[in-house]
Amino acid sequence: MEFKELIEARRSVRKYVPGEISKDEMAVIVGEALNAPSWKNTEVTRYYAAVSAEAKERLWKEALPSFNMTSTANAAALVAVTFKKGESGYMGTAAANELGEMWGAYDCGLASAYFVLAAKSHGWDSLILGIRDAEKIKALMGIPEDEVVTSVIALGKAA
Repeated sequence: MEFKELIEARRSVRKYVPGEISKDEMAVIVGEALNAPSWKNTEVTRYYAAVSAEAKERLWKEALPSFNMTSTANAAALVAVTFKKGESGYMGTAAANELGEMWGAYDCGLASAYFVLAAKSHGWDSLILGIRDAEKIKALMGIPEDEVVTSVIALGKAA
């Protein structure tokens, strides 16, 4: 698929058919997303995937509002996207400019865009969720305290 076709084909999908994604396919998508540019090539974005029915159910019930649970039902995976604090946007331990920590969110946004485009190129649809309980997601998925949860991306096949 040509790039123009890919970006035109990628849409936010809010209804999925039941399905599963393999660890290998998820690894390929993440690997391709890691090609996103980042501050001084710090590559601060991290992906945490819930693929089992139990893990997705816990996220839906404990960390997402009901409307997000409804719009991602049957998704093959829920992927928490984070960035490591204090790296992107810094020169040593000092913020390089007035944006400081916001560079991490910027880098994470670029990486998320690459992720959903990589997923689409492999036939997967997606929805980026910004309304979520970050602290519950961190607890449920074992995400370190030095990371900021920016979003959850639902991945699946459109119904």
